[in-house]
Amino acid sequence: MSQRAHLSPARAGGAAGGGGPASPAVARRLAILAALALLASGAAGCGGDDGGDGGDGGIDAGVDAIACDPTTARPLAPEVLVGPGSGGAALEERVVAALDAATASIDVQMYAFTVDRVASRLVAARGRGLAVRVILDGNQVGVAETRSQLEAGGVAVRLASPTFPNAHAKYMVLDGSAAFILSANFTVSGFDNQRNYAVIDRDPDAVADLAAIFEADWRGEAAAPGCTRLMVTPGDARTRLLALIAAATTTLEAELFYLADSAVRQAIIGAHGRGVAVRVLLADPSDMNDNTTTATTLRGAGVAVRTLATPDVHAKLIIADGVALIGSHNMSSTALRDNREIGVLVRESTAATARGQFEQDWAAATAW
Repeated sequence: MSQRAHLSPARAGGAAGGGGPASPAVARRLAILAALALLASGAAGCGGDDGGDGGDGGIDAGVDAIACDPTTARPLAPEVLVGPGSGGAALEERVVAALDAATASIDVQMYAFTVDRVASRLVAARGRGLAVRVILDGNQVGVAETRSQLEAGGVAVRLASPTFPNAHAKYMVLDGSAAFILSANFTVSGFDNQRNYAVIDRDPDAVADLAAIFEADWRGEAAAPGCTRLMVTPGDARTRLLALIAAATTTLEAELFYLADSAVRQAIIGAHGRGVAVRVLLADPSDMNDNTTTATTLRGAGVAVRTLATPDVHAKLIIADGVALIGSHNMSSTALRDNREIGVLVRESTAATARGQFEQDWAAATAW
């Protein structure tokens, strides 16, 4: 396969009804609302370095809005994928297969995009008559080459609005019926060397919302997502992330490229303090030197922390009581407040795929 060399961005710069006991969904909703009230009264601190994700200027993101957190079952459980993977299950192979299977339209927003093979599949899709559009971050390495390759093949390409410090989202909307949301960039390192997670979601509401976000970004307009399982920045993603952590009662796992936002850090420490079994797995400090400070701070508060060198941890995974958040959000103030970021909540049993991989990575990691 023909691929250009790539320097990864990280290295380059309802209220409950009355009567009897509440159902688990209602009980969780009440816990989240209580957590939101607590957070609104005082999550504060000073921000950290974003490590290539844009500067925080020493200011944490504030509480964004009242969060929605739908708990109704999807018509079809989302599929959770793990990268790099191997054979037909490799993340790159799943992306290519999804592009080749599309029959009407493909919309892609991708932070870093340098893999020729994926670009060629988009061109091939356009050649067989599909409507294909791509939004790129104009500041990324290789974007001019990729844009030229796509446009030469008839693919419509635009650069993301400069109002976003980083257009850091990584997703595809296929035929208006499936959303493919990733932590991985379309880069050699993203596919071959990094631990990443992805979700294929066919929930109609989530797909419609993601399609509307793409359309707004394509037109350079403000997006107004509805109340789905998507977690969106700019928007209420940070509020919902803090609520997810605050509502955890038994277990909390995090596998993260890095953790810089002090309010998120304190929420994790707070979960440990109230008796939740907390484990945090970070990228090796050789990949992100800020993780030395983060790991030391968390370990000093009693949180179990490990680091993993192989594969490189590029994940943005939080699992609270079995509910997984997967997407593009690094745990930084800029990512949670200003960038274009997309994540998705997985409450269904398929979240176990991500937790199973976390367990394997935890076992292979080095204790701090």
